[in-house]
Amino acid sequence: MRERRRYPRFYSDCVRAFLPGQKQPLRVNNLSLKGCFIEMDDPPPPGTTLHFELELPDIGRIPIRGIVLHQGGLEPRGAGILFLEIEDEFHHVYAKFLKALQLIEEAQKLYDKLLASEE
Repeated sequence: MRERRRYPRFYSDCVRAFLPGQKQPLRVNNLSLKGCFIEMDDPPPPGTTLHFELELPDIGRIPIRGIVLHQGGLEPRGAGILFLEIEDEFHHVYAKFLKALQLIEEAQKLYDKLLASEE
């Protein structure tokens, strides 16, 4: 099946989402320049507008306004969010964070390749 996404997805176990009304931060399953998937037990219906913050490790929280595009399945359960607005100049911070994740991913692939060649 052909990939339909316009922006690459990145994965980090350290990114959390803070949504109003939630007692605990929520795990973010994947990120892209224009959206993310937030794991949650009871995701809001598609079309719901959310105001929340993404906490980027070693950086801080970024305020975001997004819309729920879809609800995830059983594992993991959650909501696919399209970013409508990243406030102020935080968009540049977020883009640089994604670039860093891309570099980490490339370093991990190179590392794995080097280990495989030693076997």
